[in-house]
Amino acid sequence: MLVKEIMEATSGKLLSGSVNDEITHFTQDSRACVKGSMYIPLIGANHDGHDFIQSAFDHGAQAIITSKVIEAPDKDVILVEDTLKALGDMARYVRKKSQAIVVGITGSVGKTSTKDMIYSVVSQKYKALKTLGNYNNNIGLPLTILRYQDEEAMVIEMGMNHLGEIDYLTNIAKPDVAAITNVGTAHIGEVGSRENILKAKMEITHGLKDNGILVINHDNDMLATVKEGNFRLKTIGIDDPADLQAENVILKEDGSDFTVTVDGETYDVHVPVAGKHFVYNALVAMAVGLSIDIPIKQCIAGVENFELTKNRADRLLLRDGIILFDGTYNANLDSMKASIAVLSQYEGRKIAVLGDMLELGSYEEALHREVGKALCEKNIDLTLAVGKASEYIIDEVVKTGREGHHFENNEELENALKDTIQPGDVILVKASNGMHLKEVVEELKEIYKS
Repeated sequence: MLVKEIMEATSGKLLSGSVNDEITHFTQDSRACVKGSMYIPLIGANHDGHDFIQSAFDHGAQAIITSKVIEAPDKDVILVEDTLKALGDMARYVRKKSQAIVVGITGSVGKTSTKDMIYSVVSQKYKALKTLGNYNNNIGLPLTILRYQDEEAMVIEMGMNHLGEIDYLTNIAKPDVAAITNVGTAHIGEVGSRENILKAKMEITHGLKDNGILVINHDNDMLATVKEGNFRLKTIGIDDPADLQAENVILKEDGSDFTVTVDGETYDVHVPVAGKHFVYNALVAMAVGLSIDIPIKQCIAGVENFELTKNRADRLLLRDGIILFDGTYNANLDSMKASIAVLSQYEGRKIAVLGDMLELGSYEEALHREVGKALCEKNIDLTLAVGKASEYIIDEVVKTGREGHHFENNEELENALKDTIQPGDVILVKASNGMHLKEVVEELKEIYKS
């Protein structure tokens, strides 16, 4: 972007510099600045990014947007009322000027992995840009769009904790196609009900172009209630009839196979990651691809060759034939149940190492008990848990006669786990990120490294 375009987008005032300077890199982290960067100082609950402006200049920043008057005669300095709003305004400007096809993705669980799969499918035909990691909020999404150069497509992930957040994001991204993976229980403590979660996810259609396409998982009970509005609805599914339906599904330890029928012809599909939930992700990705004129064979190739973002239930092969699943990035009921289902498919002794699911409010006990029931239904051999709410998991496990133990802290859990591990065990470690079970994973990786 040229400085004059930034001024136009933000209604900013140039305090110093040249309107014809070009900015090609944008960041809110002063340490990430490089030569020619624009630094965007954001004001948070615990710090003010304006305090790090000199650091940004020291790292090579050429330009800043600021809500405070700054004297830097040799830099491009643009004064705005609100730097966070300006960040969104710049991204909205870039999106409006671009000719790229934009795909927006949201859902209670599976956003990031589905985004990765959609990107792989879209990349079969188009030069594409995608959200890095889970940069899916009111800071990450604009920064993703500001990375745009000459791509033909953008795959943009949108997250939420409260009502109204996706409305803001989608009206920046203005997707041509939107996808909702599912409506579960993530953030139910904040929004109050699954009905409100559906309402929040459906906000993605507020920015959807007229006659745009919304792809939904029709097997999800909440999404099955969605009707067409000012958009065209495309459904995917396994259990219930859908526009794109997986049939003859075979779930295996290292992936899944199924068939789909498109225009009267049946095709074989292989998903290189285990779990029924990844079959749904593949269907969403293929439905998105078909909606933007990617031939079905290229859609299938994209699914079969996609790369999963790290820390999303990574499968690690350790010494003595031990398999370790690292699901410590985050957890909610749906992702817990999906991970337990994958664990149940293995032949070895199956151990679930679980911590609390956070942000559940008054639903905390009921949803943790649901996890306990899932462990019993899937015949998991041993459950070790930590965290106050995880006591409900263990209560459900032990009252069915299965083995389960609760621990007061991660150190106790870690010691017990090390004492019980045997060659050939298959271990799932999963909890919300705030439970810090990543430390347990790292310790096991060190002890049992091959």
